[in-house]
Amino acid sequence: MSSIRNRISHLKSSLNISRIWGLIKTAAAKWLYISLILIILENLLFFSSLYLMKLLIDVVAAAQLHSQEAHKEIITYVILSGLAGVLYFVSRSFSAYSTEVLSTRVGEYLNTKVHEKAVNLQLSFYESPSYYDILKRAIEAGADKPGLIITTLIEMLKNCLSLVAVASVLLLINWVLLPIIALFILPTLVIRLKYSKKLNELRIAQTPLERKSNYFSNLITTDTAAKEIRTYSLGNYLQQKLSIIRLALVKEKLFLNLKRTQLEVFSTTLSYIGVFFCIGFIALKAVTGETSTGDITLFLVAFPQAFTLLQHIAGGLSSVYQNSIYINSAFELLELENTIEHRANETPIPTGNDVSIRLSNVRFTYPHADKETLSGINLSIPSSKIVALVGLNGAGKSTLIKLLCRLYDPSEGQILYGGTDIRSFDPQAYRKQVGVVFQDFNKYSFTAGDNIFFGNIHEPFNEDRVKDAAHKSGAAAFIETFPASYETTMGRVFEDGEEVSIGQWQKLALARCFYSDARFLIFDEASSALDAVSEKELFNTFRERIGNRGAIIISHRRSAILHADYIYVLSQGEIIEEGTDEQLMQRNGAYANLFNEQVEERQVQ
Repeated sequence: MSSIRNRISHLKSSLNISRIWGLIKTAAAKWLYISLILIILENLLFFSSLYLMKLLIDVVAAAQLHSQEAHKEIITYVILSGLAGVLYFVSRSFSAYSTEVLSTRVGEYLNTKVHEKAVNLQLSFYESPSYYDILKRAIEAGADKPGLIITTLIEMLKNCLSLVAVASVLLLINWVLLPIIALFILPTLVIRLKYSKKLNELRIAQTPLERKSNYFSNLITTDTAAKEIRTYSLGNYLQQKLSIIRLALVKEKLFLNLKRTQLEVFSTTLSYIGVFFCIGFIALKAVTGETSTGDITLFLVAFPQAFTLLQHIAGGLSSVYQNSIYINSAFELLELENTIEHRANETPIPTGNDVSIRLSNVRFTYPHADKETLSGINLSIPSSKIVALVGLNGAGKSTLIKLLCRLYDPSEGQILYGGTDIRSFDPQAYRKQVGVVFQDFNKYSFTAGDNIFFGNIHEPFNEDRVKDAAHKSGAAAFIETFPASYETTMGRVFEDGEEVSIGQWQKLALARCFYSDARFLIFDEASSALDAVSEKELFNTFRERIGNRGAIIISHRRSAILHADYIYVLSQGEIIEEGTDEQLMQRNGAYANLFNEQVEERQVQ
C-alpha cells in the first residue's frame, strides 16, 4: 500500500494540474471559458444525436407496415437526428478553433515568461552549466508543451463527457459492460504512465549530452567557426563526433520505447479479449430475448465508441503526465531567484560632479569555486581621471570589471560610488553610470545606428549623438561609406547586411560606450582588434573623447595606458604595484618587467 501511495503522490506532483490550471487562467481566461462552454454544448449535442438514433431505430423496429403514425415519427426523428448532427459538427469545429487559440496563447505566454526570466537573471546563472540544463528543458517546454497539454486535457474532457453519454446508453443495455472494458484497459494506462516517468528521467539525465549535441550542431551549421572549420578541415571530424553523441542518445530512447511497446502489445491484446467477451455476452442476451433490436443496434454503435474513448482517455492521461513534466522544467526556471536584489528603500544615485568609485578591501570567490579570485583589492577611480589596470591573463581584471558593473557582488568588502555602497542603489540605476567595452564584445546584426543606440536605450534615439559617438570611436569612417549609412544592417547574417571586419565591430562597441550617459567608462582590451593607426588616434585624443567622465583602461599594450593618471598592477587577484607609468618604470618591478619584455620582443622581431 505504501508503494501505491508513493506512486499516486508522485503522479500528482508531476501532473501539477492546479499550477497548470492557474497558468491557463492567467494566460487566456476568456478563451478557457469559451472552450469549456463549447465542449459542453458539443457533448450535449452528441448525446442528443445518439439518443435520437436509438429512438429512431426502436420506432422502425416496432412499426407496423404502412403505419401513418410510424411514418410521421420516423420523419420527425430523422429531422431531429440530422439537425442534432449538423449542430454537433458546427459546435465541434468552433470548439477545435477555440482550443487552438487557447493553446497558442498559453504557449506564447509561457514562452514569453521563460525568456523574460532568462533576461532578468543575473550573470552568475550564465556561468553555471546546471543553469543551461534547466534553461534548455524550459525552452523545450515553453514552445509547444502547454498547447499539447491544453489540447490533450480538452480532448480528455470531451472524451470523458462523451463516455458519460455512451456509458449511460450501455448501462441501459447492461451495467456489466462498462466495468469490463475499464478493467481490461487499466493495464495499458499503468504501462504508459510508468514509461512516461522513465522517459522523463532519461531526458533529464541526457540534458547535458543533448546540449553538447546542440553545441556540435551549431559549430557545424553557423558562421561562428565556419572559417576555422574549413581552414583546418574539421568538418568531418566534428560531424563524426556529433553522430556518436546522437547515436548514444537515440539508442537509450529506442531501448525504453521497445520495452514499452512490448508491454503495450500484451495489454492491448488483453483489452481486445475484453471487447470480444462483451460482444459474446450481449449476443447471448439477445438470443434469450433480454435485449431489444434497438439495444443491439445501439450496442454495436456505442460499444466500440466506449472502448475507443477509454483508450483515448488512457492515452491522454499519459500524454498530459509526460508533457506536465516538461512544464515543470519551465516552472523550475521561473522559480530561480537572483541574489542581487532590489532593496525596499534604495538610495538615489549621487549627482555631484566629483563622484568617484572606490574599492575597499574587496574579496571575491565565484559561486561553486573554492579558490578566491580577488583578494583585498583597494583602489580608487576618481571622476574625470583615467585609471589603468595591468596584469597577465588570469590576474583577475575581468572579474574586477564584473564587480564594477555589479554583475556580481563582492564576497567581502565594499564598492563605494560617491561614498555609498553600490548595494544601496537600484541595480539598473547604478549600471547606467558605468559604460563598458567588453573584451568579448557582442556583434549585433542590427543597423549601425541601432548598434550605437544600444548604449542608452532608456532615452529616445538621438541621431546627432549617434553620429558624434561614431566619430569618437572611428566607426563613422566606414559607416558613412555604405549607401544606407547608419540604416545599414551590420554583418551578413541577414539578406540586406554588409560585411564588417572585427576591427570595425570593435569600433561599433566603442561608439556604443561613448553614446551612453555613463559617468565612468570601462575599456577592456578595447583596441585589441584595431589597426595601429586607429589605436594611436584613439588614445592620443582619449581625454577629449571621454569628456569629463572617469575611465578605466585594461590593456596589455603600454601605448594604450601611457596617458593614464594612475596605474594598478594585478597579479593572482592582488594589487602588487600602483603608481604612474614613470614611477612604475623607475621601480623596475613587475610592471617594468612586463613592458621591457615587450620592447625586447619587438627588437628581436
